Amino acid sequence: MELKQLRYFVTVAEELHFSRAAARLHLAQSALSAQIRRLETEVGGPLLLRSTRQVKLTPAGEALLNEGRAILAAADGALGRVRALAQGESASFSIGSLGPVPGALFSPLLATFSARHPRLRIDVRAIEFSEMISALREGRVDAAFLYAPLEEGELEVTPLISEPRVAVLPSDHRLAGRQWVTPADLAPETFVAQPDVTPQAWRDYWMLVDEVGRRPKISAYVGDNLEEWLYLIGRGEGVDTCPAIIARYFARPDVAFVPLRDAAPTTLVLAVHHEVRAPIIDEFVALAVEIAANATRNPGTGYSPPAKEEHEHAAASA
Repeated sequence: MELKQLRYFVTVAEELHFSRAAARLHLAQSALSAQIRRLETEVGGPLLLRSTRQVKLTPAGEALLNEGRAILAAADGALGRVRALAQGESASFSIGSLGPVPGALFSPLLATFSARHPRLRIDVRAIEFSEMISALREGRVDAAFLYAPLEEGELEVTPLISEPRVAVLPSDHRLAGRQWVTPADLAPETFVAQPDVTPQAWRDYWMLVDEVGRRPKISAYVGDNLEEWLYLIGRGEGVDTCPAIIARYFARPDVAFVPLRDAAPTTLVLAVHHEVRAPIIDEFVALAVEIAANATRNPGTGYSPPAKEEHEHAAASA
């Protein structure tokens, strides 16, 4: 199997349409079909079911799609790092973040990591809800700060810090003036959910499905990133919950953050793709765990979750 053939197959599997895949690859459709047939001959069975109306993946095709994405991401990452070194440039390390990371964790982490690797170019980028898994799978980031629960088999997830959740409401909502709310208070509400490509268990967690026992009504509007999501809540499309840190970093006049009681706290995690691993990624994860543990043990030197009463007061004032 050649990487070229694997790349062709992944493109067809993502598009489920030979013409669109051929256009994306800048390749004649007949040549693309021939390459896919050669690949199927090599694996010993069909990868795609073709008809005049649609293209579907076989079980073998689904397995190859998952494996192929990881292989291509690893190959592209390795080539990029070697090319940079060959051209006299420093290698790069990309960190993704779904929302803010506590500065008392993030600042010493970046400072220590960059001091250990002075020739390493470190990129930090915000990722959108729809990129939570794909950014790691496709190698656009080497590690990502996300929030549990994440039960994706292709990810390795390391817990770092836990903190309470808060309810996110329009500022003129009937519950916005409360000192705190419970999942039962939010049960009748419409929720502004994240895109369907995010894991269902993850969306259910923020919509309090476990606490209430059922899924709530869902707004017709979806926010693909934090700014869009907050805008939709602020204009009255629905409510949601989020980590308390969002209240500290994203104060808005049209949105109220109210402490949430009787709900499990959230946990900030560091996620990496288990197929795209390098010693430097393992080093970064280990350093993050060390700094997070030290910060929690020594509140004066790093991040420590606030006491419940203090947090409720602060969030209610936000």
